[in-house]
Amino acid sequence: MTRDDTLNDLTRHLETGRLTRREFVMRALALGVSVSAVGTVLSACGGDEGGGGGGGGEQVTLAFVSWGGTFQEAQTKAWLDPYSKEFTNVKFVQDEPTDYAKIKAMVESGNVTWDVVDIGNDFGLGASSVKLCEKLDPAVIPFDELQPDKLLTSGYRVPVHVYSTVVGYVPEKTGGVAPTGFADFFDLSKFPGKRGAYNWVMGGLLEMALIADGVTLENLYPLDTDRAYKKIDTVKDQIVWWDTGAQSVQLLTDGEVTMGMSWNNRIVTAKEEGAAEDIMWDQHIMMADYVMIPKGSKQVAEAMKFIGWITSADHAADLSKYVASGPGNELAIPKTDPKYAADIPTAHLDGAIPQDDVYWGENYDKLDPDWQNWVQA
Repeated sequence: MTRDDTLNDLTRHLETGRLTRREFVMRALALGVSVSAVGTVLSACGGDEGGGGGGGGEQVTLAFVSWGGTFQEAQTKAWLDPYSKEFTNVKFVQDEPTDYAKIKAMVESGNVTWDVVDIGNDFGLGASSVKLCEKLDPAVIPFDELQPDKLLTSGYRVPVHVYSTVVGYVPEKTGGVAPTGFADFFDLSKFPGKRGAYNWVMGGLLEMALIADGVTLENLYPLDTDRAYKKIDTVKDQIVWWDTGAQSVQLLTDGEVTMGMSWNNRIVTAKEEGAAEDIMWDQHIMMADYVMIPKGSKQVAEAMKFIGWITSADHAADLSKYVASGPGNELAIPKTDPKYAADIPTAHLDGAIPQDDVYWGENYDKLDPDWQNWVQA
């Protein structure tokens, strides 16, 4: 890449807010660009320090949508409030919860009122959902810095909240011995007691069963569901099913189960509130929440700029100030807030088993009825 090409990239990043004016000046001068040329670019871009239109320009309102509760409150503190402070021409309105059917109805009717939506890993990959999303611009969003080997972006979504389905356990009920892999979840002789499990086919139990039964990560997909159900059958009469994150930790807190599936951030919060439970990180099913722009949004350019900002190396770890969440940007992992640095999946990548979103997108409708029949049998 020539110096001019690099300068053009820096200029685009300045215009879209990925670089502040100060960062632009430092990088441009390091390239050997003259002071007068740098000044010409800055004059053309306009705006105040902070980059990309902070403090000026046409007023913009972005509709941000997520799952509600304390999680959305954390997103507001980490992203929305600081962004509006830096880019004073932008304000946010919020809605919740995320609703895929509503996204579909908006897009198909041509009346899209949402601009940036937090979605789960079950949306934004398959053809039916991709057609509801705006294509994201790699000149604005740092796709090259995201975790390519662990999280699937598709070009229509980007990861912003990395979490894991983990095995939580109560040390008092395990005799002070920590489980060291999914095999221990299924070992009732070594760790007697009931098991908490998520009642959802895509919740991770099928993957856990196959890994516990000796299937390697390379051979995990496509799932051998017959083998998985046979393994789970060895503990099925000891399973206490849960449907919500709150239930998952309550089972552990109340001592109703010796160990159970949950989400790492749920267990961390329970521990902060005094619960005597812990996380096994030796193996965990890693996944993410993503953000997307509904196709037909009236604020695509501004929504794109906002997504570029929250996924940048400078800001991707900001959510970890408020919740045990890992960043989707690899360069931001060292910037994770020390409060949660040891309790997030990106600190335990050696044990991470990424859920194959493409496989699930293609097979969910086929596997879900089988799951329902098996659970009820």
